[in-house]
Amino acid sequence: MFCKTCGTLLTPKTTPYGKWLACPNGHPQPELNQISTTQIQKNTHLAKPIEVADSINILAVHDHLCTKCGYNKAELMEISASYSDEDNCYRMKCGKCGHVDILEGKLK
Repeated sequence: MFCKTCGTLLTPKTTPYGKWLACPNGHPQPELNQISTTQIQKNTHLAKPIEVADSINILAVHDHLCTKCGYNKAELMEISASYSDEDNCYRMKCGKCGHVDILEGKLK
């Protein structure tokens, strides 16, 4: 590519926004976008931890009887299959004691 003003060959130039073709005589090239339009912002909001009130998990909303303590609510955790010929793995985490039961087969 050639400079539109003086006709000299454009040379690669490294800028904070990347590599661009620039005129060695300093003429601006109007059709080349030499300004970065990407804006990078850091997340200023901190993540909120899951709160457990009275030692009961608030995510335990599914009916499941714990085999360890007998509590009747549990949190459903699904682990996706890593191969196409496998089923997903379903686990129920007790809302009171945190014991995890692995369910067999598909969940209906």
